[in-house]
Amino acid sequence: MWSLPVSFSFSALFVSVVCSKFFHLVNYAPTIPRSAFLLYLPTFFIPDFLAICIARVLLRQVKGWPSFVGALAGTFITILGVCGASSQVGFFLKTGGELEWHEAESYATSKDGIKVLLSGGWAVMASGCVMLAVAWFARNLLFRTVGDFLAWVLFQTISVLRFIAKVRHYRPRRKADVEHDTIPIYTTDSDPLNDDHSESHRLIEDGEKPVASQPSRFPRIMTILQWLAKAGALTFVTVTMIIRPDKPYNHMSITLPISMFDVFKSEPDHCVEQRRIMENRWPFPELLDSENWEDARGDFKGWAPGHNSELRNQYRQRTPEWLPKKVPRGFARWDPKRFESYSAIKADWKRKCPTLRLQEPFYNPLNDPIKITNLDTDILEPLKQAFDSNSVKIKHVVFILMESLREELFPIRQDSEIHKMIMSYNEGIAKEQVNSRLARLTPNVERITGVSGNFLDPDGKSYDVPKTSWKGKANPNFGGINVVGAFTGATMSTKSFATNHCGSWAMPVEKFEESETDSYQPCLPQIMGLFNDVKDKGSSNSTDFREWPWYPALFESMTEKYDRQNKFDEKIGFKHTIARAELKEDPKYNETDPIYQQVNYFGFAEPVLKPYIKDYITKATANNQRMFMSHFTSTTHHAWDTPDWFNTTDYMPTRGIANWHTYFNKYLNTIRFNDMWMGELMQIFEDLGIADETLVVFAGDHGLAFKEDYHKTQTYENPHISNFRVPLMFRHPKLPRVQYAANASTLSVLPTILDLLRSSNSLNTKDRLIASDLLGDYEGQSLIRPYKTSDNGRRDWRFTVVNSGAGLLAITSADVPWRLVMPLGKVFEYTFTDPESDPLELKPIAAWSVDELIVAVRTKHGKEAAKWVSEAPAVGQWWALERQKLWKYHL
Repeated sequence: MWSLPVSFSFSALFVSVVCSKFFHLVNYAPTIPRSAFLLYLPTFFIPDFLAICIARVLLRQVKGWPSFVGALAGTFITILGVCGASSQVGFFLKTGGELEWHEAESYATSKDGIKVLLSGGWAVMASGCVMLAVAWFARNLLFRTVGDFLAWVLFQTISVLRFIAKVRHYRPRRKADVEHDTIPIYTTDSDPLNDDHSESHRLIEDGEKPVASQPSRFPRIMTILQWLAKAGALTFVTVTMIIRPDKPYNHMSITLPISMFDVFKSEPDHCVEQRRIMENRWPFPELLDSENWEDARGDFKGWAPGHNSELRNQYRQRTPEWLPKKVPRGFARWDPKRFESYSAIKADWKRKCPTLRLQEPFYNPLNDPIKITNLDTDILEPLKQAFDSNSVKIKHVVFILMESLREELFPIRQDSEIHKMIMSYNEGIAKEQVNSRLARLTPNVERITGVSGNFLDPDGKSYDVPKTSWKGKANPNFGGINVVGAFTGATMSTKSFATNHCGSWAMPVEKFEESETDSYQPCLPQIMGLFNDVKDKGSSNSTDFREWPWYPALFESMTEKYDRQNKFDEKIGFKHTIARAELKEDPKYNETDPIYQQVNYFGFAEPVLKPYIKDYITKATANNQRMFMSHFTSTTHHAWDTPDWFNTTDYMPTRGIANWHTYFNKYLNTIRFNDMWMGELMQIFEDLGIADETLVVFAGDHGLAFKEDYHKTQTYENPHISNFRVPLMFRHPKLPRVQYAANASTLSVLPTILDLLRSSNSLNTKDRLIASDLLGDYEGQSLIRPYKTSDNGRRDWRFTVVNSGAGLLAITSADVPWRLVMPLGKVFEYTFTDPESDPLELKPIAAWSVDELIVAVRTKHGKEAAKWVSEAPAVGQWWALERQKLWKYHL
């Protein structure tokens, strides 16, 4: 009975370690040359080999307290190994990526985070069961084989030690000496590591002829050859261990369960981290030379970085006239007492870190090396004409942030890359059926953006337009600005939410740490609150809507508490919030009602919000309030389920061997559901009489990759472009249609809204003054003016923080089509792509160092691309630390 659990425990650990290493290597094998992989392959298994040997020593079939304690320790290690390996394999099967153990803790510490983890539970359970089944059948073989090997190693070691001793103390050997040597012999069903002297572990004593002394024709030659082979193998492994590069090979060698201890990884030394942040310097000082400085003109405050800059110092000391005496949250950098407060922080840090020299963490647009503004250019002509005619009235602003929305599906177009991909997986008669279904996928979005899907049947005729709930009539020449080519600021929803609402870049750190501090730029609800603070009392009684107070509200049918979003929402000034918690607390809540059917682990489908949105609009208009309504959708989130009352259809084959298309097929159904909901929202605005005076902004929080796009799925540490391209649309029925092509970012959402409000004369005098002053401080350009791709040799750099924050950073610049995804604090490759010539990124160039990447890019794309690659990582490293300073991370 004792032997069964011990042998099974060891076998389970053995299988877990091997499985874990196999999938670990599968992740990294494509990233290194095949020759290097084969050369260093034996070195990758050394830690696994040592872990298995230690476990085998601990797990022995021997009675006694030492062995019992060892067995307990070995069993504990086995449990860790099985759990860890099954989690790693399950994660790989679900996403194609690798689980980072130190990040798992952040999910496990919240109720909603645990739901995310459990969403892949079936894959983890299935992996664990398969490994345990293999371990059960292989228990005796593995237990005995490794035990025999360790006994052999022990015997060989003793033999070597004896040989050395005999060489040092040589004397002629007598026959009796040979006969008294002992050599271990084991039965096939015993534990060769037992330390007792039972019958199964007997020694050959005097008078017995040892097996090792059986006659052989070439005993000495064979012995020498065996030792040479052993020495050669040992030398090879030792040399390759020494000469192999650190990245990525050290990381490829890590073993279970050692890697799991990353969960307990301590925080880095704050003094060291703050020193890195404070000593961060712009890598191209020649671009900041005074010859490139720009003077202030109009709303543009100028640009003159450097400690000796008078303009820079004037901005630093400035307190705007419009700032109320009681400084609202979000405007601390203009607080007259800011330097006094900062001095106290500085003194506190001086006690903690005596040698640290802190820099002021306040954003200064005149001192920002990468700040490029287009406020010194005219508004696009079609829009300018509309503003000059006073035909555009923006009384309310609605911002719809759409979960996991890919740009190429807003709307889908015939013969686009994604359309071709979908059609390529359908054959025969199904092809025409699928095409007709795709023609009806996004009819409301086609109306919103003014972009036709251009779907034609085999006879060249357009398909019938499907009936939608949105009945409003629109002039085809009007509808607003559709941005073509926008990138998200983060492929993590909460960080993207912050970028969109605050016009500030997110931090490249793990999880939503932005919720623990304040944005370095004022957020939209805070600006609306400031507009209210400077208004006269009783302004809501005015007949001029520009005098009315703003009422910021947030609506989402999912949880607001995931990753501390609720803390952030409260900080940035939302006065009214409806989310999953409020929906469940409402007396009308009835979990048996189909409208309250939960569609994913975060909440309900969006139509559950309809009565609450109607109530908000009705009350706001009755009370003469201007609405800033933010709506965050969620149905397009994993696991892409729709309510039972929604009729789904097939866009992809999902049966038999084609079942790997299931997730993408479900996603396409949620795209149609989202389109339906967009139509219903637009009709609500029509029904309640606010459609003609409401600016509706549509943006994707990030895209989403599937197996059809890339070997990794979803956004977690995934560099593929399908996670980055997002729709961005500023809709107003009185704005002329503009298809705006630029390598822009959702960082431009806030400044564009402010520019539209002031340019359309939709703000009173005080508010217009504030908006004009603030507008020039934001890093994003206004998208109602020509986009500046560069300025005086400086590129318009754009960044995207990759989920989960600290691992990868994506970099583009508006002047070139290229894209770089670079590692930050983790072991990843540098990846270069050219989306212009390779829109699906089927031919990326990857390397483990910048120098290697430059050489490869120069060979394939030329000198200019290589120059850009040499600049981008340096800018990215500077930018990453600068964001931490501005967000006062750990300060």
